[in-house]
Amino acid sequence: MSGRSWLWLVAALLLGSCATEDARVAEYLDPQTAVTIRAVATPFIYARDVPELAANVRDYLSLGAVEVNNMGARRHYLAVVSWSTIDRRRIGAPAPLPESLELTLAGKTRVLALASHESRSLGIGEPLFRPPSGYLSESWYKVTPADLRAFAASPPDSIDLAAAGGRLSYALWRRADAALEDFVRDIPDTATSERARR
Repeated sequence: MSGRSWLWLVAALLLGSCATEDARVAEYLDPQTAVTIRAVATPFIYARDVPELAANVRDYLSLGAVEVNNMGARRHYLAVVSWSTIDRRRIGAPAPLPESLELTLAGKTRVLALASHESRSLGIGEPLFRPPSGYLSESWYKVTPADLRAFAASPPDSIDLAAAGGRLSYALWRRADAALEDFVRDIPDTATSERARR
């Protein structure tokens, strides 16, 4: 391979790795609400078997970190999108809407209160973390940067939802550590308004 070809190969590999890193976090101006949205490109996914509905049925939760930046006023949310391998509405078994989310962060049990069941009221006009099929509902929980950093440092093995007077437990099914680590690395430090360093 000639020296020039080798340089082109190295440049292509470097550009490719940069594009991959950039894709871990999406940032855009929401066309409906005119606020800046930052979100992980890949959510964590939690799952639970639902054998009472049918064989091999599983319900999932996609959990993703989102920042809403309205002219420098930043709010952080954990989006929880519920979906299933079965069309629950068709069989008359809609998934219950979560009222709260319980998880362990930094060794402590946290119960997150529901902020909303729809993103528009939070300034997010475009749907996030929707699966290609099986979508059921979404729930949004307000969190602190410290909560998100604790999640990134040690993702919970399971989470519990309080819904319809009961408790539903979901186990970690697919991780998204790199995306969340990149997201929390770029949360501004409230004391200095500069990028937080890990």
